[in-house]
Amino acid sequence: MRGYLEEIGHLTKLDPQDTWLPITESRNGNAYYSAFHTLTSGIATLPSPTSVWHNYSFDSHIIGNNGIKLAGFHVDTMHLAQLFDSSRTTDEGYSLEALTSDPKIMSQGNSDDDVELISGKMSMKSIFGKKKLKKDGTEGKIITLPPVDILQREERRSWIRYSALDAMNTLKLFNRLKEKLMHVPWFLKGSIQGTMYDFYEKCWRPFGVLLVKMESEGILVDKVHLSKIEKLVVGDKQIVADKFRWWASKYCEDAKYMNVGSNTQIRQLLFDDTSRRYLIFLFSYSCGLCVHQSRGRNEMNFESKLLSKLFKVLNTEKIFEEGKKAPLNADALKVFAGNIPSNHIYRIDNACNDEYVTEEGIMDNHKLSDTGTDYEDCSYGIAFEAFGGGNKGREACEAIAALCETSAIDSLITNFIIPLQVN
Repeated sequence: MRGYLEEIGHLTKLDPQDTWLPITESRNGNAYYSAFHTLTSGIATLPSPTSVWHNYSFDSHIIGNNGIKLAGFHVDTMHLAQLFDSSRTTDEGYSLEALTSDPKIMSQGNSDDDVELISGKMSMKSIFGKKKLKKDGTEGKIITLPPVDILQREERRSWIRYSALDAMNTLKLFNRLKEKLMHVPWFLKGSIQGTMYDFYEKCWRPFGVLLVKMESEGILVDKVHLSKIEKLVVGDKQIVADKFRWWASKYCEDAKYMNVGSNTQIRQLLFDDTSRRYLIFLFSYSCGLCVHQSRGRNEMNFESKLLSKLFKVLNTEKIFEEGKKAPLNADALKVFAGNIPSNHIYRIDNACNDEYVTEEGIMDNHKLSDTGTDYEDCSYGIAFEAFGGGNKGREACEAIAALCETSAIDSLITNFIIPLQVN
C-alpha cells in the first residue's frame, strides 16, 4: 500500500505522508481523477489486505457509485454487534457512535484504559452541525448538516480528522467485539462447534458479501404473487381505515368522511388548537392537554364544553429545554396508542361488522362488545387514561393504532409492493 501512496503522491504532487483523497472530489474531469481511480481501485479490489467496516453495505454502495468495486472484506462491526447482542433497543441502536460509547461493549475492566476506549465516536452533527437560521437572522433550534462534498472542501482539516477517528473507532470496536465473541461458545445440535466468532467467520462473513451483491445486482421477484398480495393489503387498509373513522365519528360525525391518509386532516382532528373548528380532541404539544369539545356549526356563536386531562407527550418537535434531555424521536400517534397486537387492531367485532365496512364508510353505529376478549396482551398508551380508561380508553387506543396501521400499509404499498412490480 505504501507503494500505491507514493505513486499517487508522485502523480498528484501530494505528500505520501499526508495522502487523503476524498472520493467525491475524484470524479471525471478532476485533475487527479485518473491516478486516483487507477491506483485506489488496485488497492480496493485486492483480496489482501483485508478491511474492517461498519455498515459495509452502505459504504460499498457509496464507493461503488464512484467506479470502485471493493474486495478483501473481512468484518462488518455492525453485524458483529448484532451477533453479540441482538436485543439492543431502538434508542441504543447499532450506530458506531452508540456502540463505541457503550461500556458493556468497550470496557476492559481497567479504569485507565476504559477512559480512552469508551470515549466513543463523535457524531457528524455534533462536529459539523449548524443551527438553522430563522427569517429574522437569529439561530433556530433545528440543527442541519451541509452536504458531504461541501464539508470536505470547507471543513477539510476537521473532516480528515473525523474520517481518521471514524476508522480508529471502527478498529477498536472490532477488537472488543472479536474478543467478546471468542469467549462465547457456538453450539450446534448440542455440541460445541467453536466460538461465536468462528460462527461469524463461517456463516456471517460470506453473508455480508452476499448481502451487498444482492443489494447492488437485485433479486428476482414474483410479480404475480405481489399482485395478489397487493389486493389483500388494500383490503386490510380498508378495514383499519374504517375502524378509525367509526371511532372518530362518535365524537365528530363528519369524521366518517375524512381521508385517513391526509396528514392535514389528522392534524386538524387530533392536534388543532384554534378552538374554532370541528374537533374530537386536542393533543397540545406544549402543555400535553387533552381537550374534548362540543361540535359547533356557527363560529360566531361557538360554545364549547371543556373537559381537560393532563398527560405526558413525547417531544417530537426537537425542542431542547434547559436542563432537560434531548427530545425523543418517536411517532406521537404510536405513543398515544401503545403496543396493540395486530389481532386487536383488525378485530372487526370490536369496531364494526360487515355492514359497517363498506367502500362508502360508516353505515351503522354498532356498540363495542367485550365478550370473549383478552386484553392482557395489550399495553395501552396514554390515550387510554385520557379517554377515561375502560372501554372508551381501549377504543381510543385501538382506533389510533388502526390509524398507524393505515400509514404502515401505505408505506408498504408505495415503497415496495408497487415499485417491485414495475419493470
